[in-house]
Amino acid sequence: MIVSLQYLRGIAAMMVVAFHAFDVLARMGTGGHDEQFMVGLAGVDIFFVISGFIMWIMAEKAYPSPAEFVRKRLIRIVPLYWALTLFLAAVALVKPDLLSTAVFDPAHFVASMLFIPWPHPKLEAAVPLLIPGWTLNYEMAFYLIFALCLFLPKRWRLISLLGALSLLAAAGPFVPQGGAAAFYTDTLVLEFAAGALLAWLWLRGVTLSTAMSLTLVVAGFALLYLGAGSTLPRIVSLGLPAAMIVGGSVFAENLLRRQPFQPLLMIGDASYSIYLSHGIGLAVLTKLWTAAGLGGDGWQAFAFVAVTLSAAAIGGILLYLSIEKPMLAWMNARTGQRRTTAARLAAATNAPGQRRSHA
Repeated sequence: MIVSLQYLRGIAAMMVVAFHAFDVLARMGTGGHDEQFMVGLAGVDIFFVISGFIMWIMAEKAYPSPAEFVRKRLIRIVPLYWALTLFLAAVALVKPDLLSTAVFDPAHFVASMLFIPWPHPKLEAAVPLLIPGWTLNYEMAFYLIFALCLFLPKRWRLISLLGALSLLAAAGPFVPQGGAAAFYTDTLVLEFAAGALLAWLWLRGVTLSTAMSLTLVVAGFALLYLGAGSTLPRIVSLGLPAAMIVGGSVFAENLLRRQPFQPLLMIGDASYSIYLSHGIGLAVLTKLWTAAGLGGDGWQAFAFVAVTLSAAAIGGILLYLSIEKPMLAWMNARTGQRRTTAARLAAATNAPGQRRSHA
């Protein structure tokens, strides 16, 4: 486990929660969602850089086959996302007024389950039924490109990955806007490339002093704050600062590992559950908040954000411990047993003295 990345996962998840909490305050009519809170959006950019970093570590250290890589990624990403999407679909069918944005549309539902960008039936955006899942559409595309690169000799993998992602980003200005082509050619894809490049440098022993590493982290967060809400391309305003934060953090790993902060590590472990589930919890909390006669001004705005962050963290951790973690363990065990059984059968079939069937 890379402690610095676990910290960043937790921080990134809570940044996104805070962004959506202030968005709700804005819809309450308080104007609470100003540019200084737009920085919460950058939690997604940090996640993408981390994803590129971790995938390259896997490619270098685990040497996975393309099929094994895809299997592990699907097990990691799909079950919880599908479970929450099915839950929302059921709510949209049974109690459509409970969640304001949960609208069931068959085509949109199928696209959501298959990680295909599709116009939301109620919102003016290509987001799935479980709205935070829009980032998973990028993740899945990245995994596909990464898996294809694993077919290549090891020395060609990094340059091929960086080249493919750069070509996608370069094609962006030339494709029709609003469709799937525009979605996948957004400069966001370069954040995965930045993470992979950082991992390549890290694995080859490139080091920075602790002071320089921490300076990168602080400067990265400062640039995120300044760049949030700007008209610059996202790779410039948020992507590069996110890469600085991830790079500074991993190069300061030895410092951060000395006395791990367990609560933040737990939030990092549960970051996927927090990220996917917080929108559902926030919708319920908002209804309860307004039903209680509370608003979004003054101390009530501060209390709403504090309660939202606390509820998202606690709820996400409970979801992780009760559903995500056991489900991952069960699925990995099941697929592991199948591979072991298949290997034993293959060994028995090919053993000396065994007759092979040609039927």
